[in-house]
Amino acid sequence: MKKVLLLIITLTLIAFYFSSISAEKPGQAFRADYDGLAMTPPMGWYPWNTFGQEPQNEKLIKEMVEALISSGMREAGYLYVGPDEGICYYRASDGKLTTNLERYPSGLRGLGDYIHQRGLKYALYTDAGTLTCSKAMPGTKGHEFEDMRQFAEWRTDYLKIDWCNTKGQDIVQTYTLLNEAQRAAGRPLVHSLCSWGVGEPWKWAAAVGHLWRTTGDICEPGKADWNSAMKIVFANEKLYEYAGPGHWNDPDMMIVGMPGLSEAQNRSLFSLWCMMAAPLIAGNDLRQMSESTRQILTNIEVIAIDQDPLGIQGHIIRQEGQISIWGQKKLFDGSQAVLIFNQNNLPSQVTISWDEFGFSRAASLYVRDLWKHQTSGPITRGLSVTVPPNDVIMLRLSRSKDFPLPPIISADTYLISLHSKSSKPEKLSASLTIHNAGKVDLPLWKVHGPLPPWLFVKITKKGNNQIITNQINTAGLSPGYYHTIVRLDNTEPISKRPMSAFYYEVELEVK
Repeated sequence: MKKVLLLIITLTLIAFYFSSISAEKPGQAFRADYDGLAMTPPMGWYPWNTFGQEPQNEKLIKEMVEALISSGMREAGYLYVGPDEGICYYRASDGKLTTNLERYPSGLRGLGDYIHQRGLKYALYTDAGTLTCSKAMPGTKGHEFEDMRQFAEWRTDYLKIDWCNTKGQDIVQTYTLLNEAQRAAGRPLVHSLCSWGVGEPWKWAAAVGHLWRTTGDICEPGKADWNSAMKIVFANEKLYEYAGPGHWNDPDMMIVGMPGLSEAQNRSLFSLWCMMAAPLIAGNDLRQMSESTRQILTNIEVIAIDQDPLGIQGHIIRQEGQISIWGQKKLFDGSQAVLIFNQNNLPSQVTISWDEFGFSRAASLYVRDLWKHQTSGPITRGLSVTVPPNDVIMLRLSRSKDFPLPPIISADTYLISLHSKSSKPEKLSASLTIHNAGKVDLPLWKVHGPLPPWLFVKITKKGNNQIITNQINTAGLSPGYYHTIVRLDNTEPISKRPMSAFYYEVELEVK
């Protein structure tokens, strides 16, 4: 009997051992562990949803940059801007990617410098196959390493890589090779995989990229499609277990503010994207957006749900016909986000109970309405609300009456450019400011890794902001051009989670 019992125990342990091995996800080795990027979902603007390919040019991108800044979106966390599939380069006879100067007369490097100087990061586009989707630009197939070096020379910070014209290519091997080429190029950038869910990238792409499309396109250029957006929402919602800091499910760029959507639909879509910890890439014409759209896209309390350091993707916990209750979105301070989405054409009354969200039923909680910016409570057991048609109510539940906002970072520039004025040794200095729209006081940012001997970085606090002073001594430097990328790291003090690494450029010209 003892031998039989011992045999059963042994077999059980072996089965447990092998089941634990098979349960390991290939995405457990994260690309973000190497570069520290996208620890919260990337935010920015891309032109495809509104403009498609043909109108894209340097003038359009620069106008969008200025509109983004003047609208307050930069301070709300929107960071990455640039052309999508906009015929911005071709492959020259020497095999090298070359700027289409008719559309981008400053060159793609010049456009990138402009974007960096305006306190934003530079986004570009390519394809993993032989050609891009429109076949108007070359893909990276067979040119992976030289193309990634060129994107590095253009100072790209975010690269979307499509999956068109890839017949016969293995998707995992292809994107893995592109990841290796990016690392070999030596420039940190956010890698956005755009295979529209082909190859189930959520199961493996975290090792080679930071975000991956989970579905097909949300709309045709200039044609916002609410029904298509809803199909995408419920497909993306099911993949919640694969998302987290540095690796995100991407349900595509937003259609908030595009013609054809009501204010309620804009608010609902933005809330759903934030509840799903989705990348917030706006796709509307920023130059012409209404005040209502601007307020939706810059609602810092809702953005804080998306940018929470824990990086949990909320999901549906209860569905009643056309009403879905979303939860399981724990936040860095111990509170929880709740979303009630009414797809009916009439108002609907919904009752929620605290125990649905992991609190005790008798808990006494404060309730923050994130769209009305109102706090009520303490309330016990739960509450009933009336949700307008095709609209949402988005709440934050907490045992505390305080609802702190996590860090939401922006900067006044990402390019420090200095020039010596004589051949004699000089001491030069220039600074940038890191802004924090959140309400959590951050420790000082810290320089990651060694700096070149000619550069010294000093970091000081000024209110809720931090000043990064770059001091340069040209003594002993030969005439020429010098360049480095500085990485700063920080930790959100409540959750103790690492924040997205902060990278900026320093360039120096010595006579």
